Amino acid sequence: MATSVAKKRKYIDGYINYGFTSILADGIEKPQCVLCFKVLGKDSMRPSKLKHHLMTIHPQYAERDTCFFRRHERSLGKQKLDESGAFQQQTVSVVEASYEVSLEIAKQKKPHTIGETLIKPCALKMVKRVLGEASERKIQQISLSNDTVKRRINEMSDGIKEKVIQIKLSPTGMFAIQLDESTGVSSCAQLLVFVRYVFLCDIKEE
Repeated sequence: MATSVAKKRKYIDGYINYGFTSILADGIEKPQCVLCFKVLGKDSMRPSKLKHHLMTIHPQYAERDTCFFRRHERSLGKQKLDESGAFQQQTVSVVEASYEVSLEIAKQKKPHTIGETLIKPCALKMVKRVLGEASERKIQQISLSNDTVKRRINEMSDGIKEKVIQIKLSPTGMFAIQLDESTGVSSCAQLLVFVRYVFLCDIKEE
């Protein structure tokens, strides 16, 4: 029964208030964020899932009005078509790659400039040598400038902070937390934290 219900879910205009428009991927209508371009699964076509994405990934825009999201929707629409008329799904991958590299820079506590001065140049050389110039041009689109890396790290930091606030302000006021310590291959101590809490009537685990 749950599967049949999920298949029937359709995009409604009110979902733009959560920062989502819709896209047809392989003949299936899926929600797409107009801020980060991420395409969620068809089972996420529901207000609770869309709101969760907005509150955790883009909390700084949670209070923006409909006009703000409409502007981003129009901007996204201009980028959806390439010369052949096909959607540039690559845009999503480029943004995600930028976030992933920025996260690694933050974990290693390296200067933000390392993305543009070392990581990207090396990546371009490796990709060109192994995969060719076409792949190199794709990697070239990944933004790793000092300002971009700083902004990505700040956004991810704000997302983590927002999650903590949501847990503390949970309507039930109930959550469980578990901590453990492990040692990495470099003999460095690592703190592991698991938390389970109630969010929008669903039990979440991070």
